[in-house]
Amino acid sequence: MDSIADPIPHYFVRNDRAFEPSGLARNPWFANAVAGGPISALFGHLVEQAGFDPGFEICRLTIDILGVVPSMPLVPNIVPVRQGRQAQLYRIELLATDKIVAQAHILLARQLDTPEFPAPQPHPAPENVPEDNFLIGASMAGAIGTRPIMGRVREPGRGVSWMRMDGEVVRGVPASPFAKACLFADFGNGVGSATHAHEWSYANLDISVQFFRMPRGDWFLLDAHTEGAGNGHAVAQSIFADADGVYAKGTQTIFVGPGRPR
Repeated sequence: MDSIADPIPHYFVRNDRAFEPSGLARNPWFANAVAGGPISALFGHLVEQAGFDPGFEICRLTIDILGVVPSMPLVPNIVPVRQGRQAQLYRIELLATDKIVAQAHILLARQLDTPEFPAPQPHPAPENVPEDNFLIGASMAGAIGTRPIMGRVREPGRGVSWMRMDGEVVRGVPASPFAKACLFADFGNGVGSATHAHEWSYANLDISVQFFRMPRGDWFLLDAHTEGAGNGHAVAQSIFADADGVYAKGTQTIFVGPGRPR
């Protein structure tokens, strides 16, 4: 049980090898379940704690949510998949009572000095955008601040916003820019949904992020929109930036189903 005296909001508490979800990790759609954002952030934390070869850089993170993740202690397991000279691939499993409920694949490439060809970043800097309530109910007890540029969660269409997270993924461990970026990677299907939630729901089935470089600083921009062919699934596409420019692009496979009544 979370202590009332805890000054910093957090998603998980570590207990030996297991990570116990706090109330802030609760899934808004299912009782006694963990939301995708905290799961994604936990994978980011586990990647950084894994001690991978420092001569390699993270270039891709993919996450599969294998059903409803129960709100119970989650135990990670890291499996080497490929150990090459130029690339390494690992699978990180999250187990609940010995059942895999989510998994991530992390691809690393050998670090080299190569030419730069950065993606354009046309959005205003975070200090030039006023703060406002953009997320509507997903603010991590006030630990997530937003500076919206376009759109709003639960409103259809493209959404663009700067976001800042001052909480902790794991209690007692300061959240890194990478872990925060992994959290926000789950937000694309909500920020860039194509219809009102009461008409059609957009359940996230996976997350894939291609990193140009590691994120930096405190503010992270998400520019998201959703496209589909009217056949039951769609793709949420996101651009991720920090104050220094675009650091990643990502997608989410979305299951489209009937929405919930207001």
